[in-house]
Amino acid sequence: MNHQPDHWKNILSLALKQELPAYKAHTKVAPIYRVKGLENRNWPQDAKKSAVSFLLFPKNGKIHTLFMKRTQYPGVHSGQVSLPGGQMEASDAHLISTAIREYREETGIHLEESDYLAPLTEFYIPPSNFLVQPYVAFVDELASLHPDPAEVESLHEVALEDLFLKKNFKIDEIQVRQKEGADFRIKAPCYQINGLRIWGATAMMISELQMIFEENRISSSI
Repeated sequence: MNHQPDHWKNILSLALKQELPAYKAHTKVAPIYRVKGLENRNWPQDAKKSAVSFLLFPKNGKIHTLFMKRTQYPGVHSGQVSLPGGQMEASDAHLISTAIREYREETGIHLEESDYLAPLTEFYIPPSNFLVQPYVAFVDELASLHPDPAEVESLHEVALEDLFLKKNFKIDEIQVRQKEGADFRIKAPCYQINGLRIWGATAMMISELQMIFEENRISSSI
């Protein structure tokens, strides 16, 4: 079913204001060693607040989103595929301010607070000690991209309709980087599309949005 953008946004906004799938969605794609922590939600008091934006936009009749592949650097998230975002700074009025600032810094896209529809469920990322608040945002058209070469290796537009296909959800061997100690390899659920492998925290955010779309029968076309 095709919807005009404003009508489609209203449908999604209403769905996001209902009880979110949260743990039920996160654990579908979480590595086994993360499941217990996600259920207990006993986050460390010194966790660093951060925010990411799940930006949605129509293109060629389908709803798309934008992922970034991080550059290689000596850190736990080196080379991973993620949603643009990062740590809250003292100058940020609130976490949406963080999401807006980080999106601009990493992609060159200037979002407004009015572009944001609602939050998804926050969760904790142990390797980097981040407490992440994801937000869903929507724009009628994606602006020109100007990625930060220091942080972003590449940016990728992906259609949700394709991302949500069962054939693109797999179990794969992942190398987990650690801040201290040796890296190790695990078998973990991930989304694989357009040469990207998306796992961990970003996969959990995708899983929650996908469950919201499916449970509310929201079309990924517009």
